[in-house]
Amino acid sequence: MIKIKINKTATDLISGYEINGHAGYAEEGFDIVCAAVSALSLAALNGLTEHLKCEVQYVCSNGALKVELKQTPDQLTEAILVTMSMALLDIAEQYPQRVRIQERRR
Repeated sequence: MIKIKINKTATDLISGYEINGHAGYAEEGFDIVCAAVSALSLAALNGLTEHLKCEVQYVCSNGALKVELKQTPDQLTEAILVTMSMALLDIAEQYPQRVRIQERRR
């Protein structure tokens, strides 16, 4: 199962996310659920770092990704991260046995 944690501030803005695990939907290299989650989470990271030039702390290893903004979230970071979150929620609804999402307030 892929476990996703969306970290939010006290003002309900997304400050980061953590993704780990494997969907187990198909063989490694053919798993469309893992591929979709990976593509969305990496696209969000690239949008933050390359497009918005945000300072982000991230670790990517062994199928896990942890991303945290080093700055206070704003409307621009929120646009990217909410878009990612909404798409991941759609995947979790389609594959509830493969993807679980949890929100955490910090």
